[in-house]
Amino acid sequence: MKERIKNSLQYLQVYHPLQRAYRNGINNLLKLKYRIQYKKHKGRGYLCNVCSSSYVEFVDDYPLAENAGAIEKFKIIAGYGENVICPYCLSTARERLLIAFIKDFISLDDLDVLHFSPEKNIYNFLKSRSRVTTVDLFPGFYKSVDKNVIRQNALNLEFNNDTFGLIIANHILEHIPDDRKAMQEILRVLKPGGRAILQVPYSEMIEQTIESPGINNPQMQSELYGQKDHVRVYAFNDYLIRLKNVGFKVEIHPYENLSAYYIHAIQPNEKILLLTKES
Repeated sequence: MKERIKNSLQYLQVYHPLQRAYRNGINNLLKLKYRIQYKKHKGRGYLCNVCSSSYVEFVDDYPLAENAGAIEKFKIIAGYGENVICPYCLSTARERLLIAFIKDFISLDDLDVLHFSPEKNIYNFLKSRSRVTTVDLFPGFYKSVDKNVIRQNALNLEFNNDTFGLIIANHILEHIPDDRKAMQEILRVLKPGGRAILQVPYSEMIEQTIESPGINNPQMQSELYGQKDHVRVYAFNDYLIRLKNVGFKVEIHPYENLSAYYIHAIQPNEKILLLTKES
């Protein structure tokens, strides 16, 4: 029944507008709730680098029960835990980490940027400093972030070789069955000397990536991978190998070296991988 309703709404071209309106409504209610609830926690502690608000603590965010088993079992670094969400603007730990990192390590002046499935706060940061093209397989979900978002399939990008100086695909590859093909396409459209940030959830407990090609069962995917639309749990070292085999130069920035960003309530133990297309 739910699928029939969804298909009908899509046919009428109102599904994505309704989804956006629903999400925006929920976010506005959450902002109001958290601003009231956390008013008593305002003060020195964590500093949001999106809205400049300071709180002694941020909002915790834990996975749904159906996802928690896999995340806990494999100790997946996936953006959940304590102090994840800014009570004032709802920025997330993974957004704040990328914004802080890019400020320090990448000059955005006169840069062409490709941003997959654009997160609002990262997009707003980028667009004030560079030329940004936003893309997604289902662009209707992102019209409230960028009205000019275009439909693109990561497996067959409709851009010329060597087009972008920076590509951001934050928590995207774990959704794509043929992730190596997507990596190849990203490398192809990246300029020589260009950078890419392709963060994914990963585990350092396992030696091999856990994936079963062909699974299309949301309940099983939640149990196996920690989210109903994920298709794998990356083993960290295996993820590095896949990136290097495609042709990326990989520069690892361990969590211990990111201490300047701890004040922004970033994800504990998350590494940043800065990828380069060699000239």
